[in-house]
Amino acid sequence: MCYNNIVYDPARTSATVEVRCRQHSSVNKVQYNFNNQGFQDSNKHSVSSSFNSVLPVVVKATDIHGETYDITLEPINFVW
Repeated sequence: MCYNNIVYDPARTSATVEVRCRQHSSVNKVQYNFNNQGFQDSNKHSVSSSFNSVLPVVVKATDIHGETYDITLEPINFVW
């Protein structure tokens, strides 16, 4: 299970998205793909107010047997 936590700067000119996941003990690796830029280990991604589209987020979990599972979160709409 995963969800997005969004923190805006005080002027709402930028935001940092942190993906928070609850994972099973058999999962030994979690990666994050923000805006279709490829998977990375960091669960955080920053955008500025010039970003005027929705932000797609996909989480990939790998278990101890090497099986992978993708979780597609609801695309993020920012409040600028």
